[in-house]
Parts: sequence; C-alpha cells; structure tokens
Amino acid sequence: MLLKKVIGNIINKLFQPSRLEEYSSLLDFAISNGYLLTSLADWYENKFYPGRKVIVLRHDVDFNPEGAYKMFLIEKERNIKSTYYFRWSTAREKIIRAISSVGFEVSLHYETLATYCRKYKIYQAGLVSEEVIKDCRSILSKEVMDFEFKFGKIRTLSSHGEIWNMKVGIPNHILIDTRFYKELGIYFETYDQNVLSKFDKYISDSSIKTNHEWQYGLTPTEAINNQIKCICLLTHPHHWDYGLMQNIKMLLIALRIKLQNIETHIYCKKSNNFN
Repeated sequence: MLLKKVIGNIINKLFQPSRLEEYSSLLDFAISNGYLLTSLADWYENKFYPGRKVIVLRHDVDFNPEGAYKMFLIEKERNIKSTYYFRWSTAREKIIRAISSVGFEVSLHYETLATYCRKYKIYQAGLVSEEVIKDCRSILSKEVMDFEFKFGKIRTLSSHGEIWNMKVGIPNHILIDTRFYKELGIYFETYDQNVLSKFDKYISDSSIKTNHEWQYGLTPTEAINNQIKCICLLTHPHHWDYGLMQNIKMLLIALRIKLQNIETHIYCKKSNNFN
C-alpha cells in the first residue's frame, strides 16, 4: 500500500503540467480589479502606496532560475514589477541581469547561518554563540558586497529556510538588525516584523505535496475579491514551472534533500548520544 502511494506520488510529480498560465490569469485578474503590482523595494520607496490597492510580488528562487525567468517575462509583458531573491546556487548571471535591467528588483536569498552550522556541525541552538552570530554577520556582509559587485545594489534581503535552520531551530534572519541595515544601506529584511505588519494580508504558494494550496488563510483570488488593500504574495518558481525535464530535475533534487535530511538526523542523534 505504501509502495503504491509512493509510486503514485512520483508519477504525479513527473507529469505535473506547467502552471504558468494560471499565474498569468492571476495577474490579469488582479490588474482588472484595480491593483498595482510591484516590487518590495518600490513599495517601500513609495511609502507603501497609501490609498492604493497593492499586491507586492515576491519570488524566492530556491531551485529553478529558468522558471523565474519565465515568470519575469509574464510580468514584463504586463508592465508590472516584482522582486526576485536568488540563492547563490540559483544566481545565474544572464538571468539576473536580464531581470534587473528593466527595473525589477533582484537580491540575495541568503542562508548564511545554516551554511555555517552545517560546515561546523552545529546542531543545537545552544551551540549558536554570540561569536558564531558575529562571524556569520561578517560573512553575510561580505556576501551582500559580493552580490552587489556582481549584480548591482541590494535594497532588501530575504532569508532562505534551509534544513539546518530547522535542526538548530534558528532562522538565518536572526543575523539582521537595524545596525546591519545602516551599515549596508539596506531598507529591510522580508521577515522584519515592522515590515510584515504593513501588509493587510500575507499569502504564500505551496508545493505539489499539498496540492498547491495557498497558505495563510486566503487565496489571492479571495483576497482580491475582498478588496484587501495591501497584499504580499510570495511565490516560488519551482511550484509553477513544470515540464517533464524540469520535473525529473526536481525529483532528483528532492531525493538529494531527503538524503541530506537523513544524514543530518543521524549525525544529530549520534551527537546527542555522545553528549
């Protein structure tokens, strides 16, 4: 029975069709209802567009930069702007330059603390000392400068949630504070509560595992129909850009992540037994 379910899930993932037309229709629906669709940086620079109905479009490019480019083309065709956060592993120079060259916001989807903890086998929150935080802030500062040198000025940042963050129980954005903003000339981090409180509704997509259900209470269509003033819409290109070759690639990535999770679990269990 379990094997049948596993095989069924693999088949569903393998032959999942593209959802980019659905994304296009969603944007058209928002525009037809009088919403301004824009990037996080533009929203902030215009002091949150008071009196306007706004949807702030945020894309976390975790795995599929090619899918990000396809979503960008859909948005560009409609003369709207959005924000794309790239991990170092998805930061394709040609794609980023194409997106940023026409006024879209591109920035870093950083995972500095998780990378540090994985490297030094830090697996408990109690082992994340002030010295570790200090080291990671220095590393992140350099990452920001490296990204800016290669791709242009960063105005906002966004933390990526990696498996090691879950094991340690500390998010990457613990590294960011107002002093960090001032030193690097950054407006905000996307998980800053002072920023999140400006949105009337925060909505995120989800994966095929949850049948692509929208998270946090309302679908975008419901929020638009309810005429909610200020919406932050978070999407991930790999939840929209499907096709046989891309699906195979994502299955292999999922397998690699699963193996990493098992490796992490075994290491943490051994370490706990040793202590």
